[in-house]
Amino acid sequence: MSQQDVITQVPNGATAGQQMMTQDDMDDYNTVIQMNLRGEMFTITRDDLMALPESVLLCLFPNGVFVDKDGNVITNLTEDDIVYVNFSPVCFQYICRVFDSAVRDLQILEQQQTTPKRQTYDINDPTILSDKPSIICLREDLDYYCIPPMRQVTSQQMRQIKLMVGQKLVKNTKIFDGLGYKPGKQLKPAEQHLMDMLCSSGFSVSDDWGHRSLEPGKTVIFSLTLVRLNNNLSTAPSSGPDSPNLNPVSSVSSVASTEKRRSRFSTLAHAVSRASSRTRRDKFNSNATKLLLFWRKPARKCWWADVREDVDISELGLKDAQGKDLGITSIKVHIRRVWTLELSIIGVQ
Repeated sequence: MSQQDVITQVPNGATAGQQMMTQDDMDDYNTVIQMNLRGEMFTITRDDLMALPESVLLCLFPNGVFVDKDGNVITNLTEDDIVYVNFSPVCFQYICRVFDSAVRDLQILEQQQTTPKRQTYDINDPTILSDKPSIICLREDLDYYCIPPMRQVTSQQMRQIKLMVGQKLVKNTKIFDGLGYKPGKQLKPAEQHLMDMLCSSGFSVSDDWGHRSLEPGKTVIFSLTLVRLNNNLSTAPSSGPDSPNLNPVSSVSSVASTEKRRSRFSTLAHAVSRASSRTRRDKFNSNATKLLLFWRKPARKCWWADVREDVDISELGLKDAQGKDLGITSIKVHIRRVWTLELSIIGVQ
């Protein structure tokens, strides 16, 4: 074979060493990003930031761009720039703590392995769940709308009522209360299937949100929980009195001649519930492997509810029809919840 027949990517007059990426080039690629989260400073590398789930990144950067203090887009980010993010610093610390712990576990796992694990996986290959730590990311965006208790309410008084209602709602930290779960109560089929899938993969029916806070200046409550995926069959939830029923639940729509189109969230959760009732001979939790369908593909579920919250509005100076000062008053509240579910696998690009 002649020299002209050799295929090379090195241009004429260049050496192979000139084509290799230097350490400085790699450091520039994985640049450090300075972020100001509501007055608190954080630093994070580009790789660590991009390793976060899409549902979290959308909270940090809803418009998909970095902005400065004045809201201008930063087109050429350098380590001297400060990115301003309207996001809870407490929640961001919680996110970093959970993901840092998973990264450390991955490093320990790799040190204990005698043979290196492969770096590429098929999206439907369940072995990835045993090779890499995985985190289930469940986020709730709760919007609430308060009905004025009477007609003679000023806008300032209504703002105070909304704040009082929000402070009461944020104290309800139980995750599955939003689905209407109560011990011994049968949920609707879609909600039951969803809870079955989560509780067989690492959640508990009594779990609290990892972070829950009232967004400043808004009638919005943001909640987030990050749970390490449990793919061990031996630790699947038992059928005790406080555990969810893992048997599939029939619904009227499932036997109707024309079935309504389901969302991807409901369809997958329904498939998980059916799979959980089968005899499983493989070594992986079949419910956990179903969560691979949410890897890099967050799914959403939205629903409405009406509640009444008792708040003390005596300091607002409102009076009833008889001229008496209003004290503890029942406020009707319309609630819109949006759940976003996503699976994050550590160490896989």
